[in-house]
Amino acid sequence: MLKLFLQRIRLNLRNLFAKKIKIPSKIYNFVYSYPNYHELLLSYLLTNINNEVNYSKKIFGKEIDNYLTSKDIFNDIDFKSHNKYIPAYFNKGDVKVPYEASRLQFFQKLDLLSILKKEHNFHEDIKVDNFPLIYWNSPMEVAIRNINLIFHRNFIEKNDLDSKIFGNNKDLIDSFISQHYQFIIENLENKGNVVGNHYLIELCSIILTLATYKFEDRERDLNYFLKELSIQLDDQFHKDGTNFEGSSHYSAFVTEALLLCKLAIETIQPNSYLIETLNELIKSNKNLISLLMVNGELSQIGDNDSGRIFYFYFDEDNPLKMDWLINLIQHFINDEDENLHTKEIEYFNNKEINLDAYLRVDHPPIKVFNEDFNLYSFEDFGIFIWRNDEGTEHFSIRCGKLGQNGIGGHSHYDQLSIECYTDGKWIARDPGTGTYTDNIDLRNKFRSMIYHWGPNTDLDFPYESEFDCFKLAHASDGKVLNFDKFKFLGSALFNGKEIFRKVIIDNGIISISDFSKDVQIKPYNNWGEQKNGAKFEFSEGYKRLI
Repeated sequence: MLKLFLQRIRLNLRNLFAKKIKIPSKIYNFVYSYPNYHELLLSYLLTNINNEVNYSKKIFGKEIDNYLTSKDIFNDIDFKSHNKYIPAYFNKGDVKVPYEASRLQFFQKLDLLSILKKEHNFHEDIKVDNFPLIYWNSPMEVAIRNINLIFHRNFIEKNDLDSKIFGNNKDLIDSFISQHYQFIIENLENKGNVVGNHYLIELCSIILTLATYKFEDRERDLNYFLKELSIQLDDQFHKDGTNFEGSSHYSAFVTEALLLCKLAIETIQPNSYLIETLNELIKSNKNLISLLMVNGELSQIGDNDSGRIFYFYFDEDNPLKMDWLINLIQHFINDEDENLHTKEIEYFNNKEINLDAYLRVDHPPIKVFNEDFNLYSFEDFGIFIWRNDEGTEHFSIRCGKLGQNGIGGHSHYDQLSIECYTDGKWIARDPGTGTYTDNIDLRNKFRSMIYHWGPNTDLDFPYESEFDCFKLAHASDGKVLNFDKFKFLGSALFNGKEIFRKVIIDNGIISISDFSKDVQIKPYNNWGEQKNGAKFEFSEGYKRLI
């Protein structure tokens, strides 16, 4: 407890002397040029005119009165006096709530309704003088707002829109975007023990700006940031193309960013070598996402903060629905004739291990497959998926690397855990995320081993404080020992205790057994059929507990 006490003192001192938020005062002259990528995006939107545009004033599914809010409406905490770079207020309030408002992503839906000439009773007239400083606390959030400002600027170039910012004065919007660009490049999140999705989104926003505006030193910035993007594509994506964060929903989020980078670079440098790299990464992640979707909903492997780049067709009332993302990708990258990112299991270095001397427990068998199925393996990501062609019979097991090269900031204690869907219902389902920093106990519950359908044990874990909420200190990478279409064997360490899990598929019936010498393990009496697959609680996206 002394260590925690000292950590909290250091945190309070850091916050006390934190740098004050500084918004750039020098505005550079940005000259707008109507970009080709916008015509391509518009072509997608106009070919999907029958899609429902679900507009509502909601943040993480909860109704709000005004989008320009500095409040955490879930905890009734107001950040209006916030004026320093403080990343979190542990166990008090959630900065992600005003962050979500700050993105101005609602403009996407309102602008789309306007250009499609669909009846709607909503419009917004944003006064930036009312922006609280919390809106400038996170460079990534500023980067996402910049993307939405650019989208809006593109729409008003040839359309009279009823939702406005600066009264839709183009010169004022251009200056505001210039200010955002300057803030982003002055506050890049490219240092620390994890350089991840934040920096990737910032690069995406920068490159989109470079595809939209001409200004002094543009060519210098273009060369530098395209090189930076190339480095991050190598650093943040595995050899199989999947993302290193180790989260299915962060995979979707960064795939949106990759797609926007592709469109922007095609506008700037149509022959850039980066385009082919981006295409391959987008296809790899699209395949992963597709295979983790059941009834159009994306499974929540690892964290899910419900973040979006393309908000046009995102549904706040059905936040796990991701069909729209697959449709968006397929519009720009036609790979329907290509095989899904998997390989026939011709050879795998199977490791034999004699488990006879281990404590063994057998869980209730599950009748899953009534027709033929395939195995899809994403070994770098650490997920193995068995499913039929329609996706109505689905089984997966998590076993592999912790995200962020072992830090596990967006990973959960889910090694060897399963998901299973068959006969129109969930048998076992990942619980989701709950929340991040405003409730550390809740955060730890949803990350915990006990909330997932992994091995069943009363193993004690050390207390994890707010300083542990973005790392996994008591788990190891999962080890895959052998697998093929009809069997799987893997192991993992849970707080230093080794547990094995074996899966056998015979005549469509899945049998699961666990083995250990290190810790007492127990069989499940039943799976989660009576709770829509959940063991305890379920979070349908960030903060959406049901």
